[in-house]
This record gives sequence, structure tokens and C-alpha cells, in this order.
Amino acid sequence: MEIVEWMNEIDSTDLPQPYRDLAYLIGMENTLKVADKFSGTAIYFPKLDAVLRKVRDGKIKEEFRGDNYKELARKYGLTEVWVRQILAEQDTGPTLMDFGLK
Repeated sequence: MEIVEWMNEIDSTDLPQPYRDLAYLIGMENTLKVADKFSGTAIYFPKLDAVLRKVRDGKIKEEFRGDNYKELARKYGLTEVWVRQILAEQDTGPTLMDFGLK
């Protein structure tokens, strides 16, 4: 969709509720682009927990100096035991647990 001048007259209160939230977060122009692209479809946004956890765990491994378990636990809002568990994990690729299998 090409954003044309008259679209600047659209107010976020004119939009259906899901689009109002988007307009607040990403602006009206980007909201209209999203609406054009996905209008009429249901979109599910999965939680980013797995991605965030992977990055966080990588940072913990990078910042580990051999004795700073408590510091890392405080910094990342984890228990010291959890930090030790993260540091003990070897990156060997996907496991059965990653696929919900035990």
C-alpha cells in the first residue's frame, strides 16, 4: 500500500482496537502497512522466551570469569544455582527435550 497524503487525516481512534495499540507502538504509517499486508488474517505472535533465553545464556557464558556466579545471578535476575546450570550446559545442538520428548 502506498501511503498517500489523505491517510495523514486518519486518527488512531478511527481504527479498530488491535490497530490502535499498533499505532501507539509503531506509528500510524507502519500500522497502515501492517494492516495492508495482514488484513483479514489472524496473526499469532509467539513469546520470545526461547530466543531471549538463548541470548541471555550466551551472555552469561561470555561474562563468566570463573568465580562470578553471584554477580551474574544478580545481573540477570537468576539464582546462583541456575547460573551454574547454564554454565555447565554444553552446546551440543538440539536434544529430545527441545522437541518436548523425554
